[in-house]
Amino acid sequence: MSSNCWSNGMPEIGIIGAGISGLCAAVQLQQKLKITSFTIFEKNADVGGTWLNNMYPGCEVDVPGHFYSYSFEPNPNWSVNYPPQSEILEYINGVARKYNIYEHIKFQREVKTLTWNGSLKKWIVRYGTISNSDDETQTFDIIVIASGGLRCPHIPNELLAFTGPVMHTAEWNDQIELKKKKVAVIGSGASAIQVIPNIVNDVQTLHCYQRSPAYVFPRFQFTFPNFLVILFHYIPVLTWLYRCLLFILFELFHQAFCYGTLWNEFIHTLATKYRQSELKGYEQLSNDLTPKYGFGCKRALISSQYYATMTRPNVRLHSSHIDKIVGRTIFTKDGTKEEVDVLILATGFNVQHYYSPIQIFGKDGQDVVKTWVDAEPRSYCGIISSSAPNLFALLGPNTGIIHNSALFMVECQVDFIINAICEMRRRNATVINLKVEAEDEFMDKFKGYMKNKAWYKENCGSWFANSRGVRTALWSDNCINYWRQTRTTAWSKFKIE
Repeated sequence: MSSNCWSNGMPEIGIIGAGISGLCAAVQLQQKLKITSFTIFEKNADVGGTWLNNMYPGCEVDVPGHFYSYSFEPNPNWSVNYPPQSEILEYINGVARKYNIYEHIKFQREVKTLTWNGSLKKWIVRYGTISNSDDETQTFDIIVIASGGLRCPHIPNELLAFTGPVMHTAEWNDQIELKKKKVAVIGSGASAIQVIPNIVNDVQTLHCYQRSPAYVFPRFQFTFPNFLVILFHYIPVLTWLYRCLLFILFELFHQAFCYGTLWNEFIHTLATKYRQSELKGYEQLSNDLTPKYGFGCKRALISSQYYATMTRPNVRLHSSHIDKIVGRTIFTKDGTKEEVDVLILATGFNVQHYYSPIQIFGKDGQDVVKTWVDAEPRSYCGIISSSAPNLFALLGPNTGIIHNSALFMVECQVDFIINAICEMRRRNATVINLKVEAEDEFMDKFKGYMKNKAWYKENCGSWFANSRGVRTALWSDNCINYWRQTRTTAWSKFKIE
């Protein structure tokens, strides 16, 4: 299908990011629409995004590999149920090579601004290169932002006072020696509970500073037997059926995040029983690791090693908040102080900064990101905003998922983009813009669905909310309903001209 509304009959598309979502968009544009006129901007030297940057010991995905993979490119060769970072990165590299995506990527290019030109009906991309101090510009008909939310490490300024070696888990430095050292890990989230058990045998003393404990469940990790890998390889329908089974099980788990339901209470009880069984005989430690908020208010974690590691004789848990850091000494508010050799920051990411440091100047010159940070993000299904014509987002605001695979959401969003381009071609149009009233209608419904969610009922300091306490990170319904909304779009909600 082609159209004379664009030069050469195909839109020039700019994709920001060559991570797992950006590659999904690139492959599907190529396969479903035969569009090859796209350019990917990637600030790193290779593809992979999050899975290229996060190389800390113990880094694994929290979703079984058979569902943390593209539906159009199943992988029968996962070695274990929850693949490590190295396997996921190998998978991503393989997809990029198979579909010849590398030739479309401008590596080590960091996008600085996106500016909508209403007269040209194009986006002007300004970007910088590693080897050249001068910025360059390029124009596109359509922009797809696939920069991801777990991109910019969150590093509190007060922690920068540490004068010894320091690193964030997303910027792991193998040159920093941990053997026989006194090491402090700040944080108790997903990366912390993975890295702590994987460095405990190397260090002399491991000091773990937590802001608040998490709900932890055992990780059902296992190795796939060779015969099953062979069956997955030669009988693809088995891989598909297994993937479907995983999806159904995770969708059922969504009810656990609905406040006051039997599922919510049942999962809370399971987490409590697991913690008590793992920490039997460690009453004070068990109390310190017990969440003081309801299940679902913050991200639940999975690990079969974390609780056992916290009982090790060379591990110290600090539940009092950090007061200050002087030199290499960490002072907590309960009056204790510890001098350490190395500081590891497992302090998460600036999720609420959205696409920063990229600046987006949309319709009428509106600073989209600043408007969202100052108030709240507004969009349709987290994909397209009334303030930014012809700009689509993958894993944008209000589309995070904690009960299922993020890749399912990505594929729904890519299908929406493909359908939107098809509709533009059908109408011989060059611009698609969400109507303000449609945006308002969607956001009202979205907030209505949010009211019975566990993360809405309490303010527990999670990264789900922005500085004003507005929950902006997560999708408020199950994945099936997201699929329905993105698959059956009423184009009357948009100005397509």
